[in-house]
Amino acid sequence: MLRRVVRADRVGIPISCLLAISLMLVCGCSSGPSEYEKYKNASKGFEKAIADAGGNAKKEGKAMFGFQMSGWTIDLSGAKLTDPLVEQIIQVAQENPVFDLNLSKTSVTDAQLEKLDSGKVLQKTVNLNLSDTAITDAGLDKLSNFYCITNLNLKGSKASKEAARRMGDKKIANPQTPAPFKKQPVVVI
Repeated sequence: MLRRVVRADRVGIPISCLLAISLMLVCGCSSGPSEYEKYKNASKGFEKAIADAGGNAKKEGKAMFGFQMSGWTIDLSGAKLTDPLVEQIIQVAQENPVFDLNLSKTSVTDAQLEKLDSGKVLQKTVNLNLSDTAITDAGLDKLSNFYCITNLNLKGSKASKEAARRMGDKKIANPQTPAPFKKQPVVVI
């Protein structure tokens, strides 16, 4: 059986147009940035917002549960923590987890910590530093969306070791907590 091949130059489509269309399809060329470029720009914008507040944020790899994961290390120690910045942290955490969160010497409130928790920022946080803050037992008692906190620094805060223990008990009892994290966090008071 013979197949008839139709050549583009015989049906009136210039080869240059076909090449341009092919390149656009293959390269993803369009008007505006690609999804990857948008993602990178959002990450850079977040890093700048953290820097403008007096802190720093970097994305890095971390091995968890035998998998290599990409996530954020956010250090806001001594920085100005505002509600809009809390919202930005929540938005960024939807794409990549926050592994380390240092809020020491900030004005973080129980309400802001609860908002970070309900925004699922603390789900994969391993190291949480709340030293020298106004966080209280009531603030810790409201947390429920954390599964991996292994190190909890409360030195100089208004929270007690008993509240930290209750927090650890909640983590251990939660069925979503991975087996390697079903233990009390190391607490610094």
